[in-house]
Amino acid sequence: MIDLDRIWQKYAVVAGVFEDRPDFRFDPERYGDQVPDLAGDPEGLRQHFEDQGRADGRLPTFYAEIHEKTPEIDTVLADLVIDPDLRTAISEGQPDACHLACEIIHLGDPVDAQVSDFSMSQYWEDHIDIGRVKMDPLLHYLLYGAAEGRTTLGDLRERLRHGRGRYSPDRPTCIIAVHEFSRTGAPVVGLDLVREAARSHNVIVLSRRDGPLLEDFLDHACEVLITDQPLKEYGFYSEEIFSKVEFAILNSVECYVFVPLLVARDIPFLAYVHEYVEYTFPAYKSTFTALLTDLLVFSSEHVRDSWAGRLKDIEFDLARDTAVLPQRDFAIGGVGAADKAEARARLSELVGRDLSEARLICGAGHLQWRKGTDIFAMAAQICRSRDPDTVFLWIGDGLNFEDMHFGAWISYHLGQIGADDPAGNLFLLPAGPAYPDVLAASDAMFVSSRLDPLPNVVFDALDRGCRIVQFEGASGFGDPVYRASDHFTAVEYGNPEAAATALLALPRKEATAEKTAPPPRPKLFARLRDALYQRLAQQRYFVRGASEIAVPVIFAAEDDDSPLRIREREKMLRYRRRLIWRDLTEVEEELERSDNWIHRNCRVAPFGTVTAAEVPDFSMHIHAYYTDDLAEDMQSYRAYHLAQRIVVTTDSEKKADEIRTIMGVEGLDPEVVLVPNRGRDILPFMELFHEGGAAGSDEIWCHLHQKKSLSTSDRGDIWRRFLMRILLGDASRISGAIARIGEAGTGLVAPFDPYHVPWNASRALLPKFADRLPGPMPGNPLLFPVGNMFWTRRPVVLAMNEVFGQNYPWPNEPIANDGTEFHLIERLWPAMAAHLGMEAVFVHKLDEQRV
Repeated sequence: MIDLDRIWQKYAVVAGVFEDRPDFRFDPERYGDQVPDLAGDPEGLRQHFEDQGRADGRLPTFYAEIHEKTPEIDTVLADLVIDPDLRTAISEGQPDACHLACEIIHLGDPVDAQVSDFSMSQYWEDHIDIGRVKMDPLLHYLLYGAAEGRTTLGDLRERLRHGRGRYSPDRPTCIIAVHEFSRTGAPVVGLDLVREAARSHNVIVLSRRDGPLLEDFLDHACEVLITDQPLKEYGFYSEEIFSKVEFAILNSVECYVFVPLLVARDIPFLAYVHEYVEYTFPAYKSTFTALLTDLLVFSSEHVRDSWAGRLKDIEFDLARDTAVLPQRDFAIGGVGAADKAEARARLSELVGRDLSEARLICGAGHLQWRKGTDIFAMAAQICRSRDPDTVFLWIGDGLNFEDMHFGAWISYHLGQIGADDPAGNLFLLPAGPAYPDVLAASDAMFVSSRLDPLPNVVFDALDRGCRIVQFEGASGFGDPVYRASDHFTAVEYGNPEAAATALLALPRKEATAEKTAPPPRPKLFARLRDALYQRLAQQRYFVRGASEIAVPVIFAAEDDDSPLRIREREKMLRYRRRLIWRDLTEVEEELERSDNWIHRNCRVAPFGTVTAAEVPDFSMHIHAYYTDDLAEDMQSYRAYHLAQRIVVTTDSEKKADEIRTIMGVEGLDPEVVLVPNRGRDILPFMELFHEGGAAGSDEIWCHLHQKKSLSTSDRGDIWRRFLMRILLGDASRISGAIARIGEAGTGLVAPFDPYHVPWNASRALLPKFADRLPGPMPGNPLLFPVGNMFWTRRPVVLAMNEVFGQNYPWPNEPIANDGTEFHLIERLWPAMAAHLGMEAVFVHKLDEQRV
């Protein structure tokens, strides 16, 4: 028999309850709720139970209360227990074993996770609905959660795989993160990093997704954790290695999900970036990665150049906090004559055509638009008539004729041009064992990619002596170190004819007399680690403590996350990066330092209220494509009842009737103008000011919108309320913003946003409009009406219309989430006011919830 009382003592001591509760079969605290006169007297309560309570049918423990009504919980408990002695006792049917298991688990952190695959705190955190109502997590799981298939600590533990690398306390420990375990570029680089790191470090590998390379990572790592919620889950792993991490390497911008974990645990890290911002969406992936990393390392200068605007958005010091380290050194190898001949013979058998004397051009990678597989096929078509002995061979996976994004079209394309016909000149092979033969046999590689950072396949091709033809501006192999070599030829971007001409002009690959070994791989892990330590050693500026503005960035707005928000600010401010303003003083100092003509006309001012007698005559514009909250707005803001006119734009007569009815109930008589669904909320407003438009000669206007979508969240509702209260006030009070727009020399009044919102994707539009704008644009706008709701004057709107002209070809819906003319307009309002010699005033109300 297993000594159940010994097991209870072991865990109850850890939980700090053994002195008052030496027997798991009796819980004095719980029994005290039934006999309040004896509460706080464990011995008296126990005696009461023995003398009277047992006979009365009182139940002295959590388990006893539930088990009496639902004895099936024993099965659930048996599945949870991991303590070996307790598992044995339960499996052998020992009386009270399940009772003991339940009572130990119910003690909570840390013993619940030690004895079982259940954690009370994890269950609450993972299942917000249970935590929100403060329901007992174990009670819920035993009665409902198990049957519902709710995740538990056991599910988290299944995501942790113990690697074959042995943990040694004497070694330093690091994290290396990859986004997935696929056989593609970044994960392959990640595997190389892990192989090298494992020689000197304990390595924890984090990945967002499983894949075929998992076993290879397990060969070298001590622990491999697959999770997309690392911040939530990491703390539930009790192995010593998880508390000993000295630094981390995030290998790909797709590892951005690991940033909150590293910041929360104060683990220094670098991000090793291979991706261009042109295809990294949503943009916050790159923003959050750069904002909080200690060092940003790129695989090529070309990739770093693509990040310049994104880094400028957050005031990132590119010269100080970035480095360029290719994943492999540039070297040109070769292939022996016998190896080449044998490779060609094997390939000839695979494709059904004699390749022994052919000019062989290879391409490699996943079949997709980005890799330019379609361009590779076009180049093969062009060469077919020019040189029938030139053969194109692509090796890679991803050809799926059911994929409507690419596969269906490239499958039809390949079929139409006779791909894989032994009489043709274009063949495709799946990724796999033929890859070494393809490189050994090929004379050249055509890198047909539209945008490809520094593909490993090019290094592999160079190792085997292949020459490379690529497009200008399409790859990191356009960096000077590669461009200087005659092994690289760059042609006009996206031009298959130019590529075909260059390929046919290349000399054939000369086989070497002897077999050649590929060059040794560089110690990339050591280089990255040393670069990180060097950057950390250089840091002399540090910030500690909370800031006046405390809106969230990567952590939640709840009070529980306040220490984490402080930590994120400390790190962001340490490197003088900016996504939020530290305080109002910083805003004023930044405006004072700026020599830009727009910023000289911007200022911040405090929120206040005024009387109706103090506000000027004003009109209001509301764009009501959605009408969901219109009635509530009319009741919530007194300012509507002070307007001399309210013009509402919408896109249908049905909505117009609804708007008239809603506003009529409040005694308001709106002028409804029907407009097409174009230009979001701002174009309907601007067009009111065209000749003959509904704006007429009214001078002061408030622009608002009822913009709401299916994805509207509580956060979006809070933000809109933040804007409305600063602009209008509330049901009884009138915002002083209305009086400010009436002051002489003021052309724009808008809410001050605590976030530092940059140009973002609109930066790319600035060159297009440079000649139309009144002066040079600043590096970042600093202040503008974020959310596009504001007070302004008629001349300011006319100036904006003049920038674009009455016949501008506006983009139609649907449009991108950022980077369109409408997003640019939002940022240009202060410029229009400054152009007219007017101020833009941004009203701050830091006690109003923003998110």
